Amino acid sequence: MLRRPHILCVWLGIVILAAYLRLNDLGQRPMHADEATGARILSQRIENNHYEFNPQHFHGPLLSLSSQAISQIAGESSWQTLSKQTLRMGPALTGILLVLTPLLWQRKIGAPAALTTAALLATSPLFVYYNRMYIHESLLLLLAMLTLPAVFKLVEKPHWRTATLTGLGMGLMFATKETFAISIVAWLIATAVYLVVRQCQWIEPKNTSLPIKEYLISALIISFVAAVSSSFFYSNGFRSFDGVVDAIRTYFIYETTAGHEKALNYYLHFLIWPKHLMGNWWSEGFIALLAIVSAAICIRCRAQRGVILYIVIATVAHFIIYSLISYKTPWLMLVPWAHACLLAGLAARSFIGHKVATSIFTLILLLGLSYQTQQSLQASGRLANDSRNPYAYVPTSNDMESLQEWLKQLSPQTQTLEPITVIGSDYWPLPWYLKNFASIGYWPEWDEATMNAPLVFAMPAQMSAVELALQETHVALPRSLRANVSITLFLRNDIWDQWTQTEHD
Repeated sequence: MLRRPHILCVWLGIVILAAYLRLNDLGQRPMHADEATGARILSQRIENNHYEFNPQHFHGPLLSLSSQAISQIAGESSWQTLSKQTLRMGPALTGILLVLTPLLWQRKIGAPAALTTAALLATSPLFVYYNRMYIHESLLLLLAMLTLPAVFKLVEKPHWRTATLTGLGMGLMFATKETFAISIVAWLIATAVYLVVRQCQWIEPKNTSLPIKEYLISALIISFVAAVSSSFFYSNGFRSFDGVVDAIRTYFIYETTAGHEKALNYYLHFLIWPKHLMGNWWSEGFIALLAIVSAAICIRCRAQRGVILYIVIATVAHFIIYSLISYKTPWLMLVPWAHACLLAGLAARSFIGHKVATSIFTLILLLGLSYQTQQSLQASGRLANDSRNPYAYVPTSNDMESLQEWLKQLSPQTQTLEPITVIGSDYWPLPWYLKNFASIGYWPEWDEATMNAPLVFAMPAQMSAVELALQETHVALPRSLRANVSITLFLRNDIWDQWTQTEHD
Protein backbone atom coordinates (compact mmCIF):
# COMPACT_ATOMS: atom_id res chain seq x y z
CA MET A 1 0.00 0.00 0.00
CA LEU A 2 1.41 3.37 -1.02
CA ARG A 3 1.81 5.87 1.79
CA ARG A 4 1.12 9.56 1.41
CA PRO A 5 4.81 10.67 1.20
CA HIS A 6 5.44 8.02 -1.45
CA ILE A 7 2.40 9.14 -3.43
CA LEU A 8 3.54 12.78 -3.30
CA CYS A 9 7.03 11.80 -4.49
CA VAL A 10 5.61 9.83 -7.41
CA TRP A 11 3.37 12.75 -8.38
CA LEU A 12 6.34 15.10 -8.25
CA GLY A 13 8.38 12.76 -10.44
CA ILE A 14 5.60 12.51 -13.02
CA VAL A 15 5.18 16.29 -13.18
CA ILE A 16 8.94 16.83 -13.55
CA LEU A 17 9.07 14.27 -16.38
CA ALA A 18 6.08 15.89 -18.08
CA ALA A 19 7.69 19.33 -17.79
CA TYR A 20 11.01 18.13 -19.22
CA LEU A 21 9.38 16.41 -22.20
CA ARG A 22 7.33 19.51 -23.01
CA LEU A 23 9.76 22.34 -22.28
CA ASN A 24 13.13 21.01 -23.44
CA ASP A 25 14.29 22.84 -26.62
CA LEU A 26 10.77 24.21 -27.03
CA GLY A 27 11.75 26.73 -29.70
CA GLN A 28 13.88 24.37 -31.77
CA ARG A 29 11.33 23.01 -34.25
CA PRO A 30 10.48 25.18 -37.30
CA MET A 31 7.21 27.07 -37.21
CA HIS A 32 4.24 25.02 -38.40
CA ALA A 33 1.78 26.70 -40.79
CA ASP A 34 -1.05 26.47 -38.24
CA GLU A 35 1.19 27.95 -35.56
CA ALA A 36 2.11 30.86 -37.82
CA THR A 37 -1.52 31.74 -38.59
CA GLY A 38 -2.30 31.58 -34.87
CA ALA A 39 0.65 33.84 -34.16
CA ARG A 40 -0.66 36.38 -36.66
CA ILE A 41 -4.02 36.45 -34.88
CA LEU A 42 -2.25 36.95 -31.55
CA SER A 43 -0.15 39.79 -32.98
CA GLN A 44 -3.29 41.63 -34.07
CA ARG A 45 -4.63 41.31 -30.55
CA ILE A 46 -1.48 42.55 -28.80
CA GLU A 47 -0.76 45.35 -31.31
CA ASN A 48 -4.29 46.73 -31.63
CA ASN A 49 -5.93 45.39 -28.47
CA HIS A 50 -8.61 44.07 -30.78
CA TYR A 51 -9.94 40.64 -31.71
CA GLU A 52 -12.48 39.75 -34.39
CA PHE A 53 -13.60 36.14 -34.71
CA ASN A 54 -13.49 34.70 -38.23
CA PRO A 55 -16.16 31.96 -38.39
CA GLN A 56 -15.07 30.64 -41.79
CA HIS A 57 -11.42 29.83 -41.21
CA PHE A 58 -10.33 30.10 -37.58
CA HIS A 59 -11.20 28.84 -34.10
CA GLY A 60 -12.18 30.42 -30.79
CA PRO A 61 -10.60 33.43 -29.05
CA LEU A 62 -9.40 31.83 -25.82
CA LEU A 63 -6.02 30.66 -27.15
CA SER A 64 -4.94 34.11 -28.34
CA LEU A 65 -6.33 35.74 -25.19
CA SER A 66 -4.38 33.43 -22.88
CA SER A 67 -1.28 33.79 -25.06
CA GLN A 68 -1.52 37.57 -24.83
CA ALA A 69 -0.71 37.43 -21.12
CA ILE A 70 2.33 35.22 -21.76
CA SER A 71 3.62 37.49 -24.53
CA GLN A 72 3.27 40.51 -22.24
CA ILE A 73 5.27 38.77 -19.52
CA ALA A 74 7.94 37.95 -22.11
CA GLY A 75 7.98 41.58 -23.30
CA GLU A 76 6.89 40.64 -26.82
CA SER A 77 4.39 43.23 -28.00
CA SER A 78 4.36 42.95 -31.80
CA TRP A 79 4.38 40.53 -34.73
CA GLN A 80 8.10 41.16 -35.20
CA THR A 81 9.06 40.41 -31.60
CA LEU A 82 6.98 37.26 -31.07
CA SER A 83 9.11 34.14 -30.61
CA LYS A 84 8.40 30.44 -31.03
CA GLN A 85 9.36 29.80 -27.41
CA THR A 86 6.81 32.29 -26.08
CA LEU A 87 4.02 31.09 -28.37
CA ARG A 88 4.52 27.46 -27.42
CA MET A 89 4.84 28.13 -23.71
CA GLY A 90 1.06 28.27 -23.19
CA PRO A 91 0.31 24.85 -24.76
CA ALA A 92 3.32 23.36 -22.94
CA LEU A 93 2.06 24.64 -19.58
CA THR A 94 -1.43 23.31 -20.29
CA GLY A 95 0.18 19.95 -21.07
CA ILE A 96 1.88 19.95 -17.67
CA LEU A 97 -1.38 20.88 -15.93
CA LEU A 98 -3.11 18.09 -17.86
CA VAL A 99 -1.00 15.58 -15.93
CA LEU A 100 -2.58 16.81 -12.68
CA THR A 101 -6.20 16.36 -13.82
CA PRO A 102 -6.40 12.72 -12.60
CA LEU A 103 -6.29 14.18 -9.08
CA LEU A 104 -9.91 15.19 -9.66
CA TRP A 105 -10.75 11.48 -9.97
CA GLN A 106 -8.59 10.22 -7.10
CA ARG A 107 -11.41 9.81 -4.56
CA LYS A 108 -13.44 7.90 -7.11
CA ILE A 109 -10.76 5.66 -8.63
CA GLY A 110 -8.00 5.61 -6.00
CA ALA A 111 -4.42 6.90 -5.93
CA PRO A 112 -2.81 4.05 -7.97
CA ALA A 113 -5.24 4.52 -10.85
CA ALA A 114 -4.85 8.32 -10.75
CA LEU A 115 -1.05 8.00 -10.76
CA THR A 116 -1.15 5.52 -13.64
CA THR A 117 -3.36 7.86 -15.66
CA ALA A 118 -1.06 10.80 -14.94
CA ALA A 119 2.00 8.82 -16.02
CA LEU A 120 0.33 7.82 -19.28
CA LEU A 121 -0.70 11.42 -19.97
CA ALA A 122 2.82 12.63 -19.16
CA THR A 123 4.62 10.27 -21.52
CA SER A 124 2.23 9.73 -24.44
CA PRO A 125 4.03 10.87 -27.63
CA LEU A 126 0.76 12.31 -28.95
CA PHE A 127 0.43 14.70 -26.02
CA VAL A 128 4.12 15.52 -25.77
CA TYR A 129 4.42 16.38 -29.46
CA TYR A 130 1.31 18.56 -29.73
CA ASN A 131 1.71 20.18 -26.30
CA ARG A 132 4.85 21.67 -27.88
CA MET A 133 2.85 23.28 -30.67
CA TYR A 134 0.92 26.57 -30.72
CA ILE A 135 -2.52 25.23 -31.62
CA HIS A 136 -5.92 25.23 -29.89
CA GLU A 137 -6.09 21.52 -29.11
CA SER A 138 -3.88 21.51 -26.00
CA LEU A 139 -6.05 24.13 -24.30
CA LEU A 140 -9.23 22.34 -25.40
CA LEU A 141 -7.80 19.10 -24.02
CA LEU A 142 -7.04 20.58 -20.59
CA LEU A 143 -10.49 22.15 -20.33
CA ALA A 144 -12.17 18.90 -21.40
CA MET A 145 -10.32 16.88 -18.78
CA LEU A 146 -11.19 19.47 -16.12
CA THR A 147 -14.85 19.38 -17.14
CA LEU A 148 -15.27 15.60 -17.45
CA PRO A 149 -15.11 14.87 -13.67
CA ALA A 150 -17.80 17.50 -13.07
CA VAL A 151 -19.96 15.97 -15.79
CA PHE A 152 -19.73 12.52 -14.24
CA LYS A 153 -20.38 13.84 -10.74
CA LEU A 154 -23.44 15.64 -12.07
CA VAL A 155 -24.70 12.47 -13.73
CA GLU A 156 -24.29 10.56 -10.48
CA LYS A 157 -26.00 13.22 -8.38
CA PRO A 158 -27.30 16.45 -9.93
CA HIS A 159 -26.57 19.64 -7.98
CA TRP A 160 -26.60 23.31 -8.96
CA ARG A 161 -22.96 23.89 -7.91
CA THR A 162 -21.72 21.00 -10.03
CA ALA A 163 -23.93 22.15 -12.89
CA THR A 164 -22.43 25.65 -12.67
CA LEU A 165 -18.87 24.28 -12.84
CA THR A 166 -19.84 22.02 -15.72
CA GLY A 167 -21.38 24.91 -17.63
CA LEU A 168 -18.31 27.07 -17.07
CA GLY A 169 -16.03 24.30 -18.33
CA MET A 170 -18.16 23.77 -21.42
CA GLY A 171 -18.32 27.50 -22.09
CA LEU A 172 -14.53 27.77 -21.96
CA MET A 173 -14.25 24.75 -24.26
CA PHE A 174 -16.59 26.46 -26.75
CA ALA A 175 -14.51 29.65 -26.50
CA THR A 176 -11.46 27.57 -27.43
CA LYS A 177 -12.68 25.55 -30.40
CA GLU A 178 -15.95 24.66 -32.06
CA THR A 179 -15.15 20.92 -31.96
CA PHE A 180 -16.06 20.99 -28.26
CA ALA A 181 -19.52 19.97 -29.50
CA ILE A 182 -18.19 16.50 -30.31
CA SER A 183 -17.25 15.99 -26.65
CA ILE A 184 -20.69 17.20 -25.55
CA VAL A 185 -22.36 14.65 -27.83
CA ALA A 186 -20.03 11.87 -26.64
CA TRP A 187 -20.71 12.71 -22.99
CA LEU A 188 -24.46 12.81 -23.62
CA ILE A 189 -24.30 9.34 -25.19
CA ALA A 190 -22.30 8.06 -22.19
CA THR A 191 -24.79 9.70 -19.82
CA ALA A 192 -27.77 8.08 -21.53
CA VAL A 193 -26.18 4.62 -21.44
CA TYR A 194 -25.10 5.08 -17.81
CA LEU A 195 -28.60 6.09 -16.66
CA VAL A 196 -30.28 3.24 -18.53
CA VAL A 197 -27.86 0.69 -17.07
CA ARG A 198 -28.25 2.16 -13.60
CA GLN A 199 -32.01 1.84 -13.90
CA CYS A 200 -31.45 -1.81 -14.71
CA GLN A 201 -29.59 -2.01 -11.37
CA TRP A 202 -26.41 -3.29 -12.99
CA ILE A 203 -24.26 -0.56 -11.44
CA GLU A 204 -24.07 1.26 -8.12
CA PRO A 205 -25.86 3.15 -6.73
CA LYS A 206 -29.06 1.28 -7.45
CA ASN A 207 -31.97 3.57 -8.18
CA THR A 208 -35.55 2.82 -9.00
CA SER A 209 -36.37 6.35 -10.13
CA LEU A 210 -34.52 9.15 -11.84
CA PRO A 211 -34.51 12.69 -10.40
CA ILE A 212 -35.87 14.12 -13.66
CA LYS A 213 -36.57 17.55 -12.19
CA GLU A 214 -33.00 17.90 -10.84
CA TYR A 215 -31.53 16.84 -14.19
CA LEU A 216 -33.65 19.38 -16.06
CA ILE A 217 -32.65 22.18 -13.68
CA SER A 218 -28.99 21.18 -14.05
CA ALA A 219 -29.32 21.18 -17.84
CA LEU A 220 -30.76 24.71 -17.75
CA ILE A 221 -27.95 25.92 -15.48
CA ILE A 222 -25.31 24.33 -17.72
CA SER A 223 -26.81 25.90 -20.84
CA PHE A 224 -27.06 29.34 -19.26
CA VAL A 225 -23.55 29.38 -17.75
CA ALA A 226 -21.97 27.93 -20.91
CA ALA A 227 -23.76 30.49 -23.10
CA VAL A 228 -22.78 33.45 -20.92
CA SER A 229 -19.14 32.40 -20.41
CA SER A 230 -18.51 31.61 -24.09
CA SER A 231 -20.33 34.77 -25.21
CA PHE A 232 -18.06 36.86 -23.00
CA PHE A 233 -15.03 35.79 -25.03
CA TYR A 234 -16.62 35.77 -28.48
CA SER A 235 -18.04 39.28 -27.91
CA ASN A 236 -14.82 40.83 -26.56
CA GLY A 237 -16.22 41.20 -23.07
CA PHE A 238 -19.82 41.80 -24.27
CA ARG A 239 -18.69 44.72 -26.46
CA SER A 240 -19.43 43.16 -29.86
CA PHE A 241 -22.31 40.71 -30.07
CA ASP A 242 -21.61 39.97 -33.74
CA GLY A 243 -18.99 37.58 -32.41
CA VAL A 244 -21.67 35.59 -30.58
CA VAL A 245 -23.68 35.24 -33.79
CA ASP A 246 -20.54 34.23 -35.67
CA ALA A 247 -19.79 31.58 -33.04
CA ILE A 248 -23.04 29.88 -34.04
CA ARG A 249 -22.63 30.57 -37.76
CA THR A 250 -19.25 28.80 -37.80
CA TYR A 251 -21.04 25.42 -37.66
CA PHE A 252 -22.69 26.22 -40.99
CA ILE A 253 -20.05 28.18 -42.92
CA TYR A 254 -16.68 26.89 -41.67
CA GLU A 255 -14.41 25.97 -44.58
CA THR A 256 -12.01 23.08 -44.03
CA THR A 257 -8.76 22.92 -45.98
CA ALA A 258 -8.70 20.39 -48.80
CA GLY A 259 -6.30 17.48 -48.66
CA HIS A 260 -7.00 16.23 -45.14
CA GLU A 261 -9.65 13.64 -46.03
CA LYS A 262 -8.71 10.20 -44.71
CA ALA A 263 -10.02 6.67 -44.33
CA LEU A 264 -12.35 5.57 -41.54
CA ASN A 265 -9.58 3.64 -39.73
CA TYR A 266 -6.98 6.43 -39.90
CA TYR A 267 -6.93 7.22 -36.18
CA LEU A 268 -6.71 3.61 -35.06
CA HIS A 269 -3.84 3.00 -37.48
CA PHE A 270 -2.12 6.23 -36.46
CA LEU A 271 -2.23 5.59 -32.71
CA ILE A 272 -2.28 1.83 -32.23
CA TRP A 273 -0.99 -0.09 -35.26
CA PRO A 274 2.81 -0.67 -34.95
CA LYS A 275 4.85 1.13 -37.61
CA HIS A 276 8.56 0.59 -38.25
CA LEU A 277 9.99 3.92 -39.37
CA MET A 278 13.49 5.42 -39.12
CA GLY A 279 14.73 2.48 -37.06
CA ASN A 280 11.97 2.81 -34.44
CA TRP A 281 8.74 0.99 -33.74
CA TRP A 282 5.96 3.55 -33.28
CA SER A 283 2.76 2.68 -31.44
CA GLU A 284 0.71 3.72 -28.43
CA GLY A 285 -0.87 0.30 -28.26
CA PHE A 286 0.21 -0.04 -24.61
CA ILE A 287 -2.48 2.47 -23.62
CA ALA A 288 -5.04 0.65 -25.76
CA LEU A 289 -4.20 -2.69 -24.09
CA LEU A 290 -4.61 -1.22 -20.60
CA ALA A 291 -7.89 0.36 -21.69
CA ILE A 292 -9.16 -3.04 -22.86
CA VAL A 293 -8.19 -4.54 -19.48
CA SER A 294 -10.20 -1.81 -17.75
CA ALA A 295 -13.19 -2.48 -19.96
CA ALA A 296 -12.97 -6.17 -19.04
CA ILE A 297 -12.85 -5.24 -15.34
CA CYS A 298 -16.17 -3.47 -15.83
CA ILE A 299 -17.86 -6.84 -16.24
CA ARG A 300 -16.78 -8.34 -12.92
CA CYS A 301 -16.03 -5.38 -10.61
CA ARG A 302 -19.37 -3.96 -9.45
CA ALA A 303 -17.84 -1.20 -7.29
CA GLN A 304 -16.08 0.44 -10.27
CA ARG A 305 -18.54 -0.62 -12.94
CA GLY A 306 -20.29 2.74 -13.16
CA VAL A 307 -17.25 4.98 -13.69
CA ILE A 308 -15.59 2.47 -16.02
CA LEU A 309 -18.75 2.08 -18.09
CA TYR A 310 -19.13 5.84 -18.41
CA ILE A 311 -15.55 6.39 -19.55
CA VAL A 312 -15.69 3.41 -21.93
CA ILE A 313 -18.77 4.79 -23.67
CA ALA A 314 -17.41 8.35 -23.74
CA THR A 315 -14.10 7.14 -25.21
CA VAL A 316 -15.70 4.93 -27.86
CA ALA A 317 -18.20 7.65 -28.78
CA HIS A 318 -15.40 10.18 -29.29
CA PHE A 319 -13.50 7.79 -31.56
CA ILE A 320 -16.55 6.86 -33.61
CA ILE A 321 -17.64 10.47 -34.17
CA TYR A 322 -14.17 11.70 -35.12
CA SER A 323 -13.63 8.66 -37.38
CA LEU A 324 -16.90 9.27 -39.23
CA ILE A 325 -15.76 12.79 -40.15
CA SER A 326 -13.67 12.61 -43.33
CA TYR A 327 -11.51 15.61 -42.32
CA LYS A 328 -8.81 14.15 -40.07
CA THR A 329 -5.61 15.45 -38.48
CA PRO A 330 -3.54 13.83 -35.70
CA TRP A 331 -4.13 16.61 -33.15
CA LEU A 332 -7.89 16.06 -33.25
CA MET A 333 -7.20 12.89 -31.27
CA LEU A 334 -5.95 14.69 -28.16
CA VAL A 335 -9.30 14.73 -26.32
CA PRO A 336 -10.34 11.16 -27.28
CA TRP A 337 -6.90 9.78 -26.41
CA ALA A 338 -6.95 11.46 -22.99
CA HIS A 339 -10.21 9.62 -22.31
CA ALA A 340 -8.45 6.41 -23.34
CA CYS A 341 -5.59 7.19 -20.91
CA LEU A 342 -8.07 7.71 -18.07
CA LEU A 343 -9.71 4.41 -18.93
CA ALA A 344 -6.30 2.70 -19.12
CA GLY A 345 -5.32 4.06 -15.72
CA LEU A 346 -8.31 2.37 -14.12
CA ALA A 347 -6.68 -0.99 -14.85
CA ALA A 348 -4.39 -0.37 -11.88
CA ARG A 349 -7.22 -1.00 -9.41
CA SER A 350 -7.38 -4.65 -10.37
CA PHE A 351 -3.76 -5.37 -9.56
CA ILE A 352 -3.11 -3.24 -6.47
CA GLY A 353 -3.54 -5.06 -3.16
CA HIS A 354 -2.00 -8.37 -4.18
CA LYS A 355 1.76 -8.36 -3.76
CA VAL A 356 2.69 -10.50 -6.76
CA ALA A 357 0.09 -8.92 -9.04
CA THR A 358 1.17 -5.44 -7.95
CA SER A 359 4.82 -6.21 -8.69
CA ILE A 360 4.03 -7.63 -12.13
CA PHE A 361 1.74 -4.72 -13.02
CA THR A 362 4.30 -2.16 -11.82
CA LEU A 363 7.04 -3.77 -13.91
CA ILE A 364 4.85 -3.88 -17.02
CA LEU A 365 3.76 -0.29 -16.43
CA LEU A 366 7.34 0.95 -16.08
CA LEU A 367 8.35 -0.84 -19.29
CA GLY A 368 5.40 0.67 -21.13
CA LEU A 369 6.12 4.15 -19.79
CA SER A 370 9.79 3.81 -20.74
CA TYR A 371 8.80 2.86 -24.27
CA GLN A 372 6.42 5.81 -24.50
CA THR A 373 9.06 8.19 -23.14
CA GLN A 374 11.58 6.96 -25.68
CA GLN A 375 9.09 7.56 -28.49
CA SER A 376 8.31 11.03 -27.13
CA LEU A 377 11.98 11.99 -27.02
CA GLN A 378 12.48 10.81 -30.59
CA ALA A 379 9.26 12.36 -31.92
CA SER A 380 9.84 15.79 -30.38
CA GLY A 381 13.63 15.74 -30.57
CA ARG A 382 15.87 14.98 -33.54
CA LEU A 383 12.96 13.64 -35.63
CA ALA A 384 10.53 16.45 -34.74
CA ASN A 385 10.50 17.84 -38.26
CA ASP A 386 11.02 14.66 -40.24
CA SER A 387 8.04 13.98 -42.49
CA ARG A 388 8.43 10.25 -41.76
CA ASN A 389 7.73 10.91 -38.09
CA PRO A 390 4.10 9.76 -37.65
CA TYR A 391 3.39 12.74 -35.37
CA ALA A 392 4.91 15.36 -37.71
CA TYR A 393 1.90 16.33 -39.79
CA VAL A 394 2.73 18.53 -42.81
CA PRO A 395 5.88 19.84 -41.09
CA THR A 396 7.62 23.01 -42.16
CA SER A 397 10.94 22.40 -43.88
CA ASN A 398 14.17 23.15 -42.02
CA ASP A 399 14.99 25.09 -45.19
CA MET A 400 12.79 27.91 -43.87
CA GLU A 401 15.03 28.35 -40.84
CA SER A 402 18.14 28.57 -43.03
CA LEU A 403 16.31 30.93 -45.42
CA GLN A 404 15.63 33.36 -42.59
CA GLU A 405 19.30 33.36 -41.61
CA TRP A 406 20.41 33.79 -45.23
CA LEU A 407 18.11 36.79 -45.74
CA LYS A 408 19.56 38.37 -42.60
CA GLN A 409 23.05 37.97 -44.04
CA LEU A 410 21.98 39.18 -47.47
CA SER A 411 20.19 42.35 -46.28
CA PRO A 412 23.21 44.35 -44.98
CA GLN A 413 25.10 43.80 -48.22
CA THR A 414 22.38 45.22 -50.48
CA GLN A 415 20.56 48.51 -50.63
CA THR A 416 17.24 46.88 -49.90
CA LEU A 417 15.38 43.60 -50.38
CA GLU A 418 12.05 45.35 -50.21
CA PRO A 419 9.38 45.33 -51.38
CA ILE A 420 9.23 41.54 -51.18
CA THR A 421 6.58 39.85 -53.31
CA VAL A 422 4.85 36.51 -52.68
CA ILE A 423 2.94 35.07 -55.64
CA GLY A 424 0.30 32.38 -55.08
CA SER A 425 -1.71 31.03 -52.16
CA ASP A 426 -1.28 28.55 -49.31
CA TYR A 427 2.08 30.12 -48.45
CA TRP A 428 2.03 29.79 -44.66
CA PRO A 429 4.28 29.75 -42.62
CA LEU A 430 6.37 31.93 -44.99
CA PRO A 431 5.04 35.22 -43.49
CA TRP A 432 6.50 34.19 -40.12
CA TYR A 433 9.97 33.98 -41.65
CA LEU A 434 9.55 37.32 -43.42
CA LYS A 435 8.12 39.19 -40.42
CA ASN A 436 11.19 41.37 -39.92
CA PHE A 437 10.64 43.00 -43.33
CA ALA A 438 8.28 45.98 -43.44
CA SER A 439 7.14 45.90 -47.08
CA ILE A 440 5.69 42.60 -48.30
CA GLY A 441 3.01 42.16 -50.95
CA TYR A 442 0.91 39.03 -51.42
CA TRP A 443 -0.51 38.41 -54.90
CA PRO A 444 -2.79 35.48 -55.82
CA GLU A 445 -1.22 35.30 -59.29
CA TRP A 446 1.54 36.90 -61.34
CA ASP A 447 1.19 40.63 -62.02
CA GLU A 448 3.56 42.77 -64.09
CA ALA A 449 3.56 45.39 -61.34
CA THR A 450 5.90 43.11 -59.39
CA MET A 451 8.42 42.80 -62.23
CA ASN A 452 11.14 44.88 -60.55
CA ALA A 453 10.73 43.49 -57.04
CA PRO A 454 14.14 42.62 -55.55
CA LEU A 455 12.83 39.38 -54.09
CA VAL A 456 9.93 37.26 -55.36
CA PHE A 457 8.60 34.03 -53.87
CA ALA A 458 6.54 31.83 -56.19
CA MET A 459 4.27 29.02 -55.01
CA PRO A 460 4.15 25.87 -57.20
CA ALA A 461 0.87 26.74 -58.97
CA GLN A 462 2.31 30.09 -60.13
CA MET A 463 5.85 28.90 -60.75
CA SER A 464 5.65 28.63 -64.56
CA ALA A 465 4.18 32.10 -65.06
CA VAL A 466 6.66 33.76 -62.69
CA GLU A 467 9.63 31.92 -64.17
CA LEU A 468 8.67 32.96 -67.70
CA ALA A 469 8.30 36.60 -66.66
CA LEU A 470 11.50 36.85 -64.61
CA GLN A 471 13.90 34.57 -66.48
CA GLU A 472 15.94 37.52 -67.81
CA THR A 473 15.95 39.69 -64.68
CA HIS A 474 16.09 37.31 -61.71
CA VAL A 475 17.94 34.20 -60.57
CA ALA A 476 15.71 31.27 -59.57
CA LEU A 477 16.65 29.59 -56.26
CA PRO A 478 14.54 26.52 -55.35
CA ARG A 479 13.55 26.13 -51.69
CA SER A 480 11.37 23.82 -49.62
CA LEU A 481 8.43 25.29 -47.69
CA ARG A 482 6.58 22.31 -46.19
CA ALA A 483 6.69 18.55 -46.61
CA ASN A 484 6.24 17.91 -50.36
CA VAL A 485 5.59 21.61 -51.00
CA SER A 486 8.31 23.58 -52.78
CA ILE A 487 8.72 27.31 -53.17
CA THR A 488 11.02 29.18 -55.56
CA LEU A 489 12.84 32.35 -54.61
CA PHE A 490 13.62 34.77 -57.46
CA LEU A 491 16.44 37.17 -56.58
CA ARG A 492 17.05 40.14 -58.87
CA ASN A 493 20.28 39.83 -60.89
CA ASP A 494 22.00 42.91 -59.48
CA ILE A 495 21.50 41.72 -55.90
CA TRP A 496 22.63 38.21 -56.82
CA ASP A 497 25.78 39.57 -58.49
CA GLN A 498 26.56 41.71 -55.47
CA TRP A 499 26.05 38.75 -53.13
CA THR A 500 28.25 36.38 -55.14
CA GLN A 501 30.96 39.04 -55.47
CA THR A 502 30.96 39.58 -51.70
CA GLU A 503 31.15 35.84 -51.10
CA HIS A 504 34.15 35.50 -53.41
CA ASP A 505 35.90 38.44 -51.77
